[in-house]
Amino acid sequence: MILKTIADLGLAMRQARNRRNLTQKQLAVKLGTNQEWISLFETGRVENPSLGTVLKAFAILGVDLSIDSLPGADRDEPFNTGDLALDEPSFLKGPGR
Repeated sequence: MILKTIADLGLAMRQARNRRNLTQKQLAVKLGTNQEWISLFETGRVENPSLGTVLKAFAILGVDLSIDSLPGADRDEPFNTGDLALDEPSFLKGPGR
């Protein structure tokens, strides 16, 4: 499965959770979050999820994630980022940045 958006990640999490026969509540307990967050994430409604939380969830679900090169990465072609969050949070920019 090629994941291009946060909604794609949510769908992949739901599919993996269902394959493991876990409820949203059971996954939330294992992940240290709540059922509402799982529901929001699985339906693509968490705007900027923590990468650590997402990676931990997939590890709990036994999903192996791999990264391949992006289309155009070896050329000077622009990549359509869609709804990916690329802006650095303001607290990381520091003064004068």
